[in-house]
Amino acid sequence: SWLENAVRVDGASEGRIFFQIALPMVTPSLAALALILFLNAWNDYLWPLLVLSQKEMYTAPVALGTLIGLTRVSWGGIMVGSVLMTAPFLVLFLLLQRYFVAGITAGAVKE
Repeated sequence: SWLENAVRVDGASEGRIFFQIALPMVTPSLAALALILFLNAWNDYLWPLLVLSQKEMYTAPVALGTLIGLTRVSWGGIMVGSVLMTAPFLVLFLLLQRYFVAGITAGAVKE
């Protein structure tokens, strides 16, 4: 890009270009990607259901699925489990929130 070429003309090394120019520019995108990949892995249901045979090894979504029976549903357990499953995602989002705001506002600046 023109920014990288300008920094090269100034005599910056490839490492400095990467860590001081390129990486800060893509940090909001990397934060969004990290959040999406974490959510995808966290909510995976079918593969752990097929592979795991011991109840002690169940993932959170599979364990929640076991609370639904043919004739009885443990609504209290499902609600508690849902809140506990949502908490890590909310913490991760709060930690990465500044990167999302930076990514949104970066496109809104008029040059």
